[in-house]
Amino acid sequence: MSQPTRDCVFLSHATPEDNRFVSWLGAKLSGLGYEVWADIFRLRGGADWSRELEQALRTRAVKMLLVCTPSGLEKPGVRAEIEMATLLAKQLGDAQFIIPLRLEPYEPTFRIASFQYIDFTRSWAAGLGELSELLSELRVPTTGAAAPTQTWLEEHARGSTRLVPKTEPLMANWLKLRSSPKYIRFYDTPGGIPLDDFQSRAAHKWPVVPFRSGVLAFSAPHLRGAEAPVSYSFEAPGVETREFISLGWPELGVRPDEAKRAISDLASQAFDAACQARRLRGDAGANGRVSWWGDIKTFPLTRVSFDWGYRRGSRQIVGQSKGIHWHLGMQAQMRTWPVEHLRLRPRIVFTPNGMDPVEDKAQAHSLRRKVTKSWRNAKWRDMLCAYLWWFSGGKPELSLAVGEGQYFVFSVPPMQFSAPVRVASGFDAQEESESDNESDDQDAVGDEDRWNDEGQDEEGEA
Repeated sequence: MSQPTRDCVFLSHATPEDNRFVSWLGAKLSGLGYEVWADIFRLRGGADWSRELEQALRTRAVKMLLVCTPSGLEKPGVRAEIEMATLLAKQLGDAQFIIPLRLEPYEPTFRIASFQYIDFTRSWAAGLGELSELLSELRVPTTGAAAPTQTWLEEHARGSTRLVPKTEPLMANWLKLRSSPKYIRFYDTPGGIPLDDFQSRAAHKWPVVPFRSGVLAFSAPHLRGAEAPVSYSFEAPGVETREFISLGWPELGVRPDEAKRAISDLASQAFDAACQARRLRGDAGANGRVSWWGDIKTFPLTRVSFDWGYRRGSRQIVGQSKGIHWHLGMQAQMRTWPVEHLRLRPRIVFTPNGMDPVEDKAQAHSLRRKVTKSWRNAKWRDMLCAYLWWFSGGKPELSLAVGEGQYFVFSVPPMQFSAPVRVASGFDAQEESESDNESDDQDAVGDEDRWNDEGQDEEGEA
């Protein structure tokens, strides 16, 4: 007898506490073309639920997505699924068979303590973006959007009306790469300059990446304070950037993965330089990455209107709530998979006076949970658009300099996708209504925000 094909992602969660999140996530993953198995849609009255669960996990699952909350991880059923999945991971030789989804802060059990989670606490949409990227990188199979979507609709039709066959526009936090410098070159350290000094990123006017006895760069290194670039008696050898990203540079000993990291590093340096040129300030988060934000002397204190035709609106990118100033910051990292793009991550920075950030990390985290917990998808989306409109000067592209006349050029606004289904609920309608009707005074500096927290979740879905 042939073995069943492993072709689905298995959603492990506590019932009924996490049903709403599983319904939302299952719909989104199904719309992306993944076959999804979740007990709340697969099990019917009279079914031997424990046997069906075990069979699905043992024979069908290519990955187990584990919804992690403090109460959920205490459930005997969830713990049993973790044990089963741990054994399966060993049998399959797949160290990433279990993918934790952090829905709330939790203390990991022994079995999953070393696993890197996907964070959904700040934003369900941001978590979905990170999860879909990981599933793509891990080559989790899809069957095409139509088949799983139809299956999902049929399953929901029996006991739920929350999923409807209506397209939903989704805006990513990705800026698609439009163009890049044609060649990347390697420059040896010139005589008379110590290697450590030459390879210091801070010593150069343009982005460089240290490699072996020199640096990788898009144009001749130009040391800060020097009147001209470093003089070479020959044209530094180079390869086409497109080839470098896909194949690396075998003659120089640069592997493809090292090439991708180098490109990401160069683009990140260019973004940081562009932020500094706009007088933005950097704030390092727990992951060490810097978020760039403006104080009340840099950011506009009124709403920033944006209009790219199909995407228009207005939002504040600095405001005051509950007696403290908040400032929208942005992290950026270039990725080459599944398309070449600049991935943006919003982060809120708090200041007591509009200028000096709160230094206590625990206090800053508490403020994020308190102030932003009622901010929903539409608010985060429009704030990102307002930030980009201000940052790009309203242009349809963002140019990041990496050398004299050399640029990474990204399309603005972010990429948009169309999901074939949407989850229909009063919450979604309320979100759009609040986005459309929210007054300009609500976010204004000096005014106390009065967002309605009643009945809303703390995860700050965005």
